[in-house]
Amino acid sequence: MAKVSNGKRKRDLSPASEDSNNKRSNGLPSPPTQALRTKGPPRFTRCFEHLHEAISLSDLSELLQYAALGKTVTQPSWCRLHHQRKLSGVTVTILDDVTQVHFYRYYPQFKNLRRRYTTRCTLLPCAGDVSSSILNSALSYADTVTSENPKSDLRWHPVIRKFGLKTRRLSAYVLTAEEMSKNKFPLKGAPDCKAFVCTGKDDHVTDNSPLYGLDCEMCLTKMGQEVTRVSLVDSSGQCVLDELVKPQNPILNYLTRFSGITKDMLARVTTQLSDVQSKLIQLLPQDAILVGHSLDCDLRALQMIHPNVIDTSLLYKREYGGRFKLKVLAEVILKKEIQSEERKGHDPSEDALAALELARYFISKGPQQVVDLHLQELWGGPPRLPDSPVNGSSHTSPTLTSPLASLMSSGPPISRLTFGPALLKMGQPALQLGRLAGIDSHSSNELWRRQSCSSDRKVLEALRRQVQSHSLCLLQLSSYAQLLTHTHPSYTHRNLRKLMGGLREMCVVYVGPLSPECTERDVKRLCSSCGALRSVRLLSSTHRVHAVVEYELLEGAVLAVERLNGCELLGCPVKVQRPVGELTLDTEEYLYDLFEDALNERVIYATGVTTDDLQMTMDQFGPTEGVRLLPQQKKRKHAFVSECAVAEVPLQQQATVNITAQKLWRSP
Repeated sequence: MAKVSNGKRKRDLSPASEDSNNKRSNGLPSPPTQALRTKGPPRFTRCFEHLHEAISLSDLSELLQYAALGKTVTQPSWCRLHHQRKLSGVTVTILDDVTQVHFYRYYPQFKNLRRRYTTRCTLLPCAGDVSSSILNSALSYADTVTSENPKSDLRWHPVIRKFGLKTRRLSAYVLTAEEMSKNKFPLKGAPDCKAFVCTGKDDHVTDNSPLYGLDCEMCLTKMGQEVTRVSLVDSSGQCVLDELVKPQNPILNYLTRFSGITKDMLARVTTQLSDVQSKLIQLLPQDAILVGHSLDCDLRALQMIHPNVIDTSLLYKREYGGRFKLKVLAEVILKKEIQSEERKGHDPSEDALAALELARYFISKGPQQVVDLHLQELWGGPPRLPDSPVNGSSHTSPTLTSPLASLMSSGPPISRLTFGPALLKMGQPALQLGRLAGIDSHSSNELWRRQSCSSDRKVLEALRRQVQSHSLCLLQLSSYAQLLTHTHPSYTHRNLRKLMGGLREMCVVYVGPLSPECTERDVKRLCSSCGALRSVRLLSSTHRVHAVVEYELLEGAVLAVERLNGCELLGCPVKVQRPVGELTLDTEEYLYDLFEDALNERVIYATGVTTDDLQMTMDQFGPTEGVRLLPQQKKRKHAFVSECAVAEVPLQQQATVNITAQKLWRSP
């Protein structure tokens, strides 16, 4: 469900890690030690004792809200999402009219699903459009967030939402590889950056790494925007590079109003882009951090890749994903006037210095103080629509349209919004894909983006193109539902009953031949040692007496075949075997797949013990994650036990402690 971010440049932002080592972690899995709690990848777990309890649509919405919005909403009570801050996005796939019965009927074919999703929950039936219900769900507010308290509502502020309330050190604000990809920075190995030049600098920086401000001015050529002037400012504020550059292609528009570049200025310039690239590589130290405003545009114009960047347009975040102009930030934060209307064009060295000072100010003050000091000046009142882009130093997000404009003008606190509009206000719009009724191929007149696709293949293609731009994607795949609509309802009902009957028949065993004096009670006494029984029935129509025994769980039937076969009942040896029929021919293959399922790792099925005996026995082999007791039948108890240790419990040691234990096959 969740789209995980496993980039190479993950950082542990805990205070302990900052004090001990300011270098960024490489994000690789750690051994099972204390560090695993802080450096592991995002993962979803559920208490072992409640693993088989069904969840409602509101429970699912609660989990998705926490995954997308973090601690500003209530953490889900029925599960735990570890390292939520490391999530790069969440994808929800909805298969219309596909039930849990279908999953287990075609269980052997779902190898990839079983491998990727090791925690599975049963979702209770829900009416209506599931994806729309999720996006329209009311936010489950955290205790500290109330609409009546403006201070508590500050946690919904886009800056606080991104960086938290604590003041962090410099390396915490360097963009990760995932953030750079999402914001269109040039990256090594990207298909559109094959001809780009890498600066060759270290991928690791510290809190003492030097900051360098960078800004470029561009003109318009037949190939698009090309760089005409480059400025680089060092950490002391001195301009160490200010070069005019001759574009490689004929110039169509000098964009003098913004760039300040004229035809006469470039008439005698011979410096090429490759010359500037070489100078930048020579000037930048090995651990240099580049700072700029919409720096992705400058690096793409330079056709250069640098691993360590801070973008001030992403530090001072606006609602709905908008960005402030550099001129506005300099005026409000630095009390400086740049890009003056009286001057023809921008001065890139002035812009580079302004970006550098803005970054230093943000890092020194911290996110909470920046918001407290400038809340009214920058974010106060109804939010403004983002301005149109002009040049490389003033790029903003696309203009927003109605009915979003009405939402912005009314300006409700985000804690009063439902899930979909809240994501939009945070600048993380949701995407809904599928055969959506009431819209054409695209729809922008919603509080989240909706796109109707003609087939499931089109849905997946649209997801691949847009997944990086959305924090929550909901896919609705309907090909199976369309197949069912062309099938007679009575046939569909019979087929579903047939599937359920086949799964239930796997819990049945035949016991016999039995003594003529044997009763159902005798058979129950024998077979109940392997698990809870659903029913026992004697067959008197056969030449010799046999019994049909149905277990509540598949584990009981499997254990009975392995343990009771050959036992004596009232002096007669009995054979315990599974029924052979059309629906049970693949039972052995089915059981093997269940045995190998990652969901059943380190889990055993124990029967015929009390809680105290079971806990005492399992403690001999190490700590247990949990014990799930099944309903008690008279004096016998049956349970599932999940071990924390990787090693399995040796079967011969299980026998010495008088516990009948079986490796788990999880039944539907």
